[in-house]
Amino acid sequence: MEKYNTFKQEENILIHTRILDAPRNLVWEVWTTPAHLKEWWGPDGFSLTIKSMNVEPGKILDSIMHGWGQDWDSKIEYLEVIKPSLLSYIHFGESEDYNFTVSVLFEEVGEKTLLTMKSVFKSKAIIEELNRKVNAIEGSKQTLNRLENYIKILDSNKS
Repeated sequence: MEKYNTFKQEENILIHTRILDAPRNLVWEVWTTPAHLKEWWGPDGFSLTIKSMNVEPGKILDSIMHGWGQDWDSKIEYLEVIKPSLLSYIHFGESEDYNFTVSVLFEEVGEKTLLTMKSVFKSKAIIEELNRKVNAIEGSKQTLNRLENYIKILDSNKS
């Protein structure tokens, strides 16, 4: 299963895959429910305040990420919502150049879920700049690690 836990960059696209030891419906719920999302969203050491969240096409997740002694306004608009297999959204940056689209695919692999997260930026240079400023690639890896750990906690509480 290690081959599924990958990261690669193809020019202006970042692709993360992760096999999660949980059924697809649970992984979907953890991505689309405010009470769950606030427990794992963001890099290590960050927390999340959700101002509003409506997981429907054309609707918004409006939140504040708290970390590194700062508050970061974060807003995404859902583009596609196909329960429980696909979420796509646009993440609004500090200006239009920094906006990027994300698609998250949830695939069943037996009792597990293969998560594929693809982020498309305006250019490779924007990714490089974000990486210099806020360690964006490592931050996204840490976010998925937090997701994986949160799911393990949920699963151990069931037992």
